[in-house]
Amino acid sequence: MKNIVYTILGSALLLIGCTEDYDLDDRGLSVEELPRYVAFSAPGASSSIAPVDTTEDGGSEELNVEVPGGTVTDITVNYTFSGTAVFGVDFTVDGATSAGGSVVILKPDGTPNLDGLAPNADIVVVLLTDDVVDGDKTLQVTLASATSNDGEIAVGRGGTDSLKTAVVNIEDIDE
Repeated sequence: MKNIVYTILGSALLLIGCTEDYDLDDRGLSVEELPRYVAFSAPGASSSIAPVDTTEDGGSEELNVEVPGGTVTDITVNYTFSGTAVFGVDFTVDGATSAGGSVVILKPDGTPNLDGLAPNADIVVVLLTDDVVDGDKTLQVTLASATSNDGEIAVGRGGTDSLKTAVVNIEDIDE
């Protein structure tokens, strides 16, 4: 019985001692809250993603965009295309134009997210075989902006260029 009482008292003291006013500055440390952001998903704590290597006849590639901090509203993410791959000749993305497009990350529906993934959506790049010997191509998809009902949201990890651009290398299969 004593152990239970000591455990409860110890836990209470621990909780009372934890306040938001704990000053880290005098120890040479500072805590900064990162802005809410959208970025391409990367494994673990990686700050970059490896290029996707595929071929003209590779079918499609999914580029996953996520909101690591979560969201309570839908978020529209605008993206642009660049590189040597030509929209409509080497690739397409449903609903996009040669300049780029947008994808909507839906707010959670209230059910628990058991897989541990942040709210996310895919940009699906459909690869096209052009039957022309024209060499390998590169497609860069860059997150340009993001908005929700609450206003603008930073793009790239923590609002930086990290995880802001995904690269798809497309190998020419025609001989």
